[in-house]
Amino acid sequence: MLSIPLSVSFFRKLKSAICGIMGRDGVARVGDCDLEDILIEADFGCALASKIAKEVRGADNIIPALKAKLERILLPLFKEIEVDSSKAPYVMVLSGVNGSGKTTTVAKLAFLLKNRGFSVGVVACDTFRAAATEQLSEWASRIGCDIFTAGDRQDPASVAFDAMRSSKCDVLIIDTAGRLHNNADLMNELAKIHRVVAKLDPTAPHMNILVIDATTGQNVIEQIKEFSKVHQISGLIISKMDGSAKGGAIVNVANEFQIPILGVGTGESEDRLEPFSVDKFLRGLVE
Repeated sequence: MLSIPLSVSFFRKLKSAICGIMGRDGVARVGDCDLEDILIEADFGCALASKIAKEVRGADNIIPALKAKLERILLPLFKEIEVDSSKAPYVMVLSGVNGSGKTTTVAKLAFLLKNRGFSVGVVACDTFRAAATEQLSEWASRIGCDIFTAGDRQDPASVAFDAMRSSKCDVLIIDTAGRLHNNADLMNELAKIHRVVAKLDPTAPHMNILVIDATTGQNVIEQIKEFSKVHQISGLIISKMDGSAKGGAIVNVANEFQIPILGVGTGESEDRLEPFSVDKFLRGLVE
């Protein structure tokens, strides 16, 4: 798999801003206010920017001190995607706001798990958008996995229920409709999907994954708060990390919620779901 350094452009820009106000001796020493302003501009959020600026105060060189601080925030959140084979079908529900990249992430996750030897089915519960079912069907055909789609007049929860009842797969990955986190009706529909699969297996869904768009910025904080009201979030997959990602927002999410980061999407093809690497994420800060 071709690997793309994550958020290199973001951290190089951050490093450049810090080095732009270095002392004459070439050592990056900046005041609390200077560093706080830089971090706020980099989308860390006001509270976290202030906290970091104070904690690295007095460091001989701000760049390694900042890197060490970010590592302490991020390293505990690395977690690999695991499947409990005793719970077949092991049900994963992917949710997120409109345009976050859920359907593509479903395909990437199906490809990853199929390559690990699991039989995988994907469930097209985005019945509000006909193109979503077509898109997922194309992915399923390309990957070689089962797909479950809606019949006439089926609502999303019914599709999920029927898929779980009839599936012989090790893993079922449910693709849900994109929904604004402040849309009560659609959030209730997501909760209904959870309720109906639990009728067949009280432990299901076994994993609830929230897909967040790396380019969204601080709005992801509100997204996580609202989706957490519907169900406990097992982990995050961060999509669109191959662009000029707002890396500071990811650090802020990690600091505030301590939710495991299960993977990052770094491209459009099915093989571009990678484990979250703190070293890659911070590479642009030290290169």
